[in-house]
Amino acid sequence: MNLLLWPLLVLSVLGNAVASFTPADTAVHLAFGTVTALTATALAVRRLRTGP
Repeated sequence: MNLLLWPLLVLSVLGNAVASFTPADTAVHLAFGTVTALTATALAVRRLRTGP
């Protein structure tokens, strides 16, 4: 699962950064932000459940 979440997190952060430097619509920012928040949360929950 982590093999899918990490690349998705990186792509969503990069997409949000690119959208910030271009005249992108608010929906694009919201979409990338939502994906970033969900993947970061999923990674954090998986880390907390499995331990160090």
